[in-house]
Amino acid sequence: MTHLQRILHRLVSLGLSALLLMVCSCESCGDRPNTAKKKQKKVRRVEYRRSVTSDSDTLLTDTVDTVAIDSLLTDSVETEAEDSVEPIDSAMAAKLAEMEFAVKHFVEVKKLIPDLIEEIRYNSDHNFVGRRIAGYEESVALLTKECAEALKKVADELREEGYRLKIYDAYRPDDAVQDFRKWVGNMKDQKMKDEFYPDIEKSELFKAGYISSRSKHCHGSTIDMTLCDQKGNELDMGGHFDFFSETSHSDHTESLTEEQQENRKLLREAMERNGFKIANTEWWHFSLIEEPYPKENFNFPVKSLSNMLPKPEEKQSSKSSGKDKKSSKEKKDKKKGKTEKEKKKKKK
Repeated sequence: MTHLQRILHRLVSLGLSALLLMVCSCESCGDRPNTAKKKQKKVRRVEYRRSVTSDSDTLLTDTVDTVAIDSLLTDSVETEAEDSVEPIDSAMAAKLAEMEFAVKHFVEVKKLIPDLIEEIRYNSDHNFVGRRIAGYEESVALLTKECAEALKKVADELREEGYRLKIYDAYRPDDAVQDFRKWVGNMKDQKMKDEFYPDIEKSELFKAGYISSRSKHCHGSTIDMTLCDQKGNELDMGGHFDFFSETSHSDHTESLTEEQQENRKLLREAMERNGFKIANTEWWHFSLIEEPYPKENFNFPVKSLSNMLPKPEEKQSSKSSGKDKKSSKEKKDKKKGKTEKEKKKKKK
């Protein structure tokens, strides 16, 4: 074999080796079809409901569930952390669910008792705090159907004697209770002291039982109320609503006139005959004994039931927003797909 033939033979051999190397490289570069693999996905579920029985005032439950999912995964995707947690904020969903529940199981008391007088103090600045309280959006008294029906019997009974019912507060959102707690912690804010708690220091309101970290009002079957004559004038009860003093205790008689004692007795006995129990520290506070939801701290806002659920245009807006999110996600996925293809080309 001549020298020239040996050179040509060497070049052919090198060319065949290079071609073989390129073929092997293509087979291992990731162009093979994806294989279906079952993965475990962790989903975080957050519950924004305060517990009634817990020692903690604002206990939040936070759980992580493992969900099995089927997907086509490439080798590059498999390298991602499998323990990543996808957060799902359910606060809005929980709030909507509570409002849907309210529409089905609560009533606007005035619709059941037409001559009822509503003076929802916590939706105004005439209360012991001196401003509108969190969670109050309209001046409407809401109660569970069971409680409202029992109260109607009281109204019917007392109407025959020439009296009307007046409500200061009924269902109360848990947000309002927490608002009261924050207010108690601010010792500088005492602008309403002279009218509502002149005989006690603000720092003692919790200890004395006038303010609490939980309230039966949140169960939907408790009412703060008084009696009026047919013209709407309040009966003299020897003290006004939310007057934090021993004179407001339900068993107090020492400083009361005979008329004041009789007026309190009239209200109390009518309520007790129809299934209610009075609070020890407040002559105006009554709870249905057989309340339907004794362990539920509801937190939907105080407003008319017709305004609880989203309006048609709001629902449409929500759907449009969902479509926009979906479109945005599709664009991201498409862009991600292009990026993966570019990576594969570079490997080749």
